[in-house]
Amino acid sequence: MKNVSLYFKEGNSDKEYHIQLEKSGEGFVVNFQYGRRGSNLSAGTKTPNPLPLKEADKVYESKLKEQLRKGYTEGEKKNPFQR
Repeated sequence: MKNVSLYFKEGNSDKEYHIQLEKSGEGFVVNFQYGRRGSNLSAGTKTPNPLPLKEADKVYESKLKEQLRKGYTEGEKKNPFQR
């Protein structure tokens, strides 16, 4: 339903972070995957139980903003975020 792929590269660090807002039963969940680019990614969820769309969207947007504050940028080819 809604998803984003974020990337961070600085020095030897080259990471990726993916976030999805997906329908699950009667509600919605926010899942994510992260790790070093090109390796197996770790996965998790921010919503162990499905939430109404409005609440799940807030969780999704919060996680996205958190990762952007850490310096991640959208798209593999973009330049790293500069403060």
